[in-house]
Amino acid sequence: MDLFRDDGCLTDEGLQALLDGTLDELGRLEAAEHLSYCDRCMDRYTALLTGDVVKQPPRDLSRPVGRTILIRLMQNVYGRMAVAGVAAVLALAMWRTGSLQNVLGHNTPSLETYTPEQIAPASPELPPKSSYTEPPSPEEKTSVAQKAQEAVTELLEALADKADQGSETN
Repeated sequence: MDLFRDDGCLTDEGLQALLDGTLDELGRLEAAEHLSYCDRCMDRYTALLTGDVVKQPPRDLSRPVGRTILIRLMQNVYGRMAVAGVAAVLALAMWRTGSLQNVLGHNTPSLETYTPEQIAPASPELPPKSSYTEPPSPEEKTSVAQKAQEAVTELLEALADKADQGSETN
């Protein structure tokens, strides 16, 4: 019994033997591998399992259907591109003529264009130097803390003096 036909597909006897379980292990592996990539044989095998008859269409419909899909896709894409192009041209024309401000109701003057002579030349000044200083060393940290404490103490004393002066005038 031949498992495969000359065109490489499984024979009807090979499919029936696979279904009956009479194939040896090598035959089952070859048939399973072939069924994994051959849709036609898989359809025939499925029809044998379910008892259905798989009908083939009278002609191949993939090309006409593919052409119809391509034509509709191109019509959709070109249609959208045409609408976008017309909208861009219309917006540019309205902007250039100044009628866009009238449509939007803005009374602002239109955008002005400047020539290079009208623009002031850049100043030759150097950019300002950074005010970054090195972080204080651990010895300086204690003096910074002491300075902060002294400043707070002076502030509290000044507030107390003002409070005393305010109570003496009342």
